[in-house]
Amino acid sequence: MGLFSNFFDRFKSADFGIEPNEKIKTIQAEFKKNFGLTLRVYKGKVHADPEMTFAQLNQRTSKDINWNADDMKIKKSMTIKQVEEMLDKQFGLTVQVANEYDTYCLGNHYTIGQASRKEDLEDWCKKEGYASSAEYLKKQGVKDWDEWHKKNKK
Repeated sequence: MGLFSNFFDRFKSADFGIEPNEKIKTIQAEFKKNFGLTLRVYKGKVHADPEMTFAQLNQRTSKDINWNADDMKIKKSMTIKQVEEMLDKQFGLTVQVANEYDTYCLGNHYTIGQASRKEDLEDWCKKEGYASSAEYLKKQGVKDWDEWHKKNKK
């Protein structure tokens, strides 16, 4: 996984353009499609209404949104922190990157590629004393993280 995956992440990127008339839910769907992760967008300290456009959000926030960021690209080699800071700087948006199920925010030190490959879960399993996530899942009586999530959904 590690070294080669991280190397290839440097060459894989997805264009991530935001237009003022796009709804938040559209951008979130594109982010999930490109990276398999959840993009949380906030207005202040609460989740922004997904039906709002970014232009509408700009009218209701104290930060200005910079619509001249034509060359913005999010690459799999970027850390979660870099992505969150870039969206704040470029668009004045408070965002967080969460796992695919939107159950927790990802650690800022992981790259988008690592998070897409669930390396954060692999690290967590090892920290909990399991040799791998496969061993953890087996002890939980499930075959994969999708099944684990369905079983443990609250």
